[in-house]
Amino acid sequence: MKKIVLSHNMPLERFEERLADIEVICPKEPLGVFTEEEARIAIKDADAFMCIADFPCRKDMIDLGENLKVIGNLGSGLDNIDVGYASEKNIFVVNAPTTVTEPTAEMTIALMLSICRSTVRYDRELRIEKKCKPTLLFERDMVISGRTLGIIGFGRIGRSVAKKAVGLGMDIIYYDLNKMSKEDEKKLNARYMEVDDLIRNSDVISLHMPYTKEHHHFMNSERISLMKDTAYLINASRGPIVEEKALVHALKNKIIRGAALDVHEFEPNISQEIIDLPNIVITPHCCTNIADVRMQMLGEAMGGILDILNNKYPDNIANNEVIKKRKMEEL
Repeated sequence: MKKIVLSHNMPLERFEERLADIEVICPKEPLGVFTEEEARIAIKDADAFMCIADFPCRKDMIDLGENLKVIGNLGSGLDNIDVGYASEKNIFVVNAPTTVTEPTAEMTIALMLSICRSTVRYDRELRIEKKCKPTLLFERDMVISGRTLGIIGFGRIGRSVAKKAVGLGMDIIYYDLNKMSKEDEKKLNARYMEVDDLIRNSDVISLHMPYTKEHHHFMNSERISLMKDTAYLINASRGPIVEEKALVHALKNKIIRGAALDVHEFEPNISQEIIDLPNIVITPHCCTNIADVRMQMLGEAMGGILDILNNKYPDNIANNEVIKKRKMEEL
């Protein structure tokens, strides 16, 4: 009998039929989480291991899985899994890259509007002052229609953000390692620009690249200093892509006008310096924190795991090089 280990207790009722002949090991408490030691014990004879972004599956954990064929991640990111090492060991890695797209893009737009139009700040102030006090010629907020949105990382989520922002009247420029064709750019009303030029020319910058060693502190003091002093920074990708110290300095010293973060460098903790800033909107890494979205994500990731255990190759394999290795072994 095949065995799947889940780092978290997840609702699997929709998979009952497909899991009928599979042993499932997970924490007993509803929504419970294994300790790392409990997971290390359970993974030893597992065929598959499913984790969530805050639960690591590094080299030492992978080595313990003597029968491991596939690792699943409930999310689009893979920074909690040593994908390279899994590939070396011919272990597939699957994630949920498509079901997170629209919820994350939608939340990005919500963050942008919240900071550019001071929605959250007005709410805070009004609760204290308890009186509407309109100010003539108020030099703080920005109408986004007609403004330029610079998107760094133009994959599924970045492109979805672009579509929504075009509908709001924004001009789109983007930077990505993979430049799109002119035809595809035209469809999205987007123009490619090298990253430093994009930063200089954007009224709002939204980050959507994966977190890698190369992207650690991608937005550092040097790049932040290139931004307009009226510009805003949005991060709904991964916290360490932005150097928090540099961002705090920029916001305190009006190097940029504002920022909105759904992700944070030192998660799960939020620094007091960030909390005390008036010109920032913060949310708790919650772009996909909606029950039906999480169930869709679970369906995508678990579906990939079950396909692989049944010798199929699903579309959500993150390390396709393992397919080539497997096929070579079959020759």
